[in-house]
Amino acid sequence: MSKVQEPDIKKGYKPEETFRDAIVEAINNFLQEKIAAGSLKAYFILKNFGLDIAVFMEWPNNLFTVRFFELKAFVGSREGGVGFGNQQGKGSQVDILLLDDLQLNLANQFVWWLLVDGTKPKGESRYVIFDNKKARDIAMGGIGRGKQNNFSIKGLENMFTTWDKFLENLNEFLLSN
Repeated sequence: MSKVQEPDIKKGYKPEETFRDAIVEAINNFLQEKIAAGSLKAYFILKNFGLDIAVFMEWPNNLFTVRFFELKAFVGSREGGVGFGNQQGKGSQVDILLLDDLQLNLANQFVWWLLVDGTKPKGESRYVIFDNKKARDIAMGGIGRGKQNNFSIKGLENMFTTWDKFLENLNEFLLSN
């Protein structure tokens, strides 16, 4: 299991970038372990490839997988919410969440959201991984074009977990086929 230290998420100190760097380090560690064990042939990670992180993997027996992660860091800038997409309601995040139900379920096989509540101190349950359906469900006032879209932090309250459990959940999704 990855031994990446829990990141310090602070308002005004690039919270989302800090979170992303810790996630990329954890993913690298997970996948390097798989390569060393011979259960993964190759992988690479791209940042800002439509979403914050894209991971491409080649497994034995010509099996290929890809995972995309969109990261959010809540630091209290918006009362009870964290924005996604741009102020005009455009962007790949909004495009995904406007898919019909069948398409959204397909996207769940490849795309998940990672969020840290930076208003809580290190060591507390402040991390969450959620799918596109949950993302759509917690959008404040629905999702639409022509407006700033936001997630409600309250909609995730019962899902927050510690850094170590979060990394286990991340690894599970990353390696699922």
